Amino acid sequence: MKTVAIVGRPNVGKSALFNRLTGKEISLVHDRPGVTRDRLVAPCRFDGRAFELVDTGGIGLGDREGFAAAIAQEVEIALETAGEIIFVVDGREGLTPLDQDIARQLRRMGEKREGRRVFVAVNKLDTEALGERADEFHRLGFEGVYPISAAHGLGVQELLETLTEGWPTEEEAAARPEQPLRLAFLGRPNVGKSSLVNALLRDRRTLVSDVAGTTRDSVDVPFRWKNRPFTLIDTAGMRQRRKVSDPLEVKMTGRSAHTINRANVCVLTLDATAGVQMQDKKIGGLIAEAVRPCLIVLNKWDVVQEQGDAGKKREQEYLNALRHDLFFLEYAPVLFTSAKSGERVEHILRAVERIEKSRRARIPTAALNETLQKAQERYLPPSVANRRFKLYYATHQLDDDKPHPVPTLVAFVNSRKLLLPAYQRYLELKVREKFPLEGCPIRWVWREKETLDPSTRVSKIIGKQSGRAESARKKR
Repeated sequence: MKTVAIVGRPNVGKSALFNRLTGKEISLVHDRPGVTRDRLVAPCRFDGRAFELVDTGGIGLGDREGFAAAIAQEVEIALETAGEIIFVVDGREGLTPLDQDIARQLRRMGEKREGRRVFVAVNKLDTEALGERADEFHRLGFEGVYPISAAHGLGVQELLETLTEGWPTEEEAAARPEQPLRLAFLGRPNVGKSSLVNALLRDRRTLVSDVAGTTRDSVDVPFRWKNRPFTLIDTAGMRQRRKVSDPLEVKMTGRSAHTINRANVCVLTLDATAGVQMQDKKIGGLIAEAVRPCLIVLNKWDVVQEQGDAGKKREQEYLNALRHDLFFLEYAPVLFTSAKSGERVEHILRAVERIEKSRRARIPTAALNETLQKAQERYLPPSVANRRFKLYYATHQLDDDKPHPVPTLVAFVNSRKLLLPAYQRYLELKVREKFPLEGCPIRWVWREKETLDPSTRVSKIIGKQSGRAESARKKR
């Protein structure tokens, strides 16, 4: 879903426009500047297109009540997370220096995020005669300038039509042909990857043999389950490089590694009779580095059963050892299967279905921040050089337009350097406890934001002014 942020200096009518677009009296409206101090977020729809609308506190509010720094941070967060910007200005008052300062800030941020558009909404133009006053705002350097009256709804339709032009409607998005889910079976040679693919197909589409290395290339096999399209990718076994001397096998291994990058879900296949080997760890490491959803399958469980060593207690021991050896894939569910007998083979597709659902689930912003806040209160971040890591705010960024979307959390922090790996794992664990992210890695995007309280900032300004005055005195 698209995110649109409304920004501007105080008392230009941002909240009135927010209420007009959402059709609800959500944001507080008053003639006094600076009434809105927090970000307000609400769903919005226009002409069958859905988006999320964000109202922000006024930029440049005086610091008499100590809110300026907090509001500036809130606005910056909204700008970082929004895909489109509506920049509201006051048409009656005309172009002000603060409007120009905000425009420069928006252009700077636009350079960081390519493709983000800025729409200038010249508000408080209640009659057509006042429309000419919008012309001077072309000097701000943005292509779209729209005279509107948020209070009376004038010009808002044209603004929304241009804003949402080219966006797919909800019906169009639902009617798009469903892309096959690419499921890649990866592992060492002769662990049963091809056998698992054949068991799912109930066919002998791929060549199976006891000779390691029978599959020499990645094989894509179309498949449907529960009326959903899949592409099962059977890969060549990946051996340790020092054991690979055949030029053909070198190419086989390289293609298997490439398959990870084009897979939606990776199925790391292990031999239950051999346990976790060094090469299993390396393959698992490639999956983790590629930030891919993953499912771990312990194949040949029937052999373990025949040896009389496959009870629930033994399963738990296997699972504990596996979690220890593949700790970097702690998010991956584990299945005990047998391609030969077909036991629990269909559970693979059920697990993939749950992973895919988790991958596309939306994490509510309020619940996410409540979870992270409680985590920090319960266990303070360790002190590093007499400073502590602080996480101010986080939001779930939807990457549905990317080829391989995974849960992406954009976090605004004081300093990334103060975050120790153990504390990051702790925060991630708390997020996973709260939200269903089975089989999905979490991609963190860190935005550093050093905040100063107003008194500190004033002290620094006074210090700089004193320094300049002293330099000027010495020159004289």
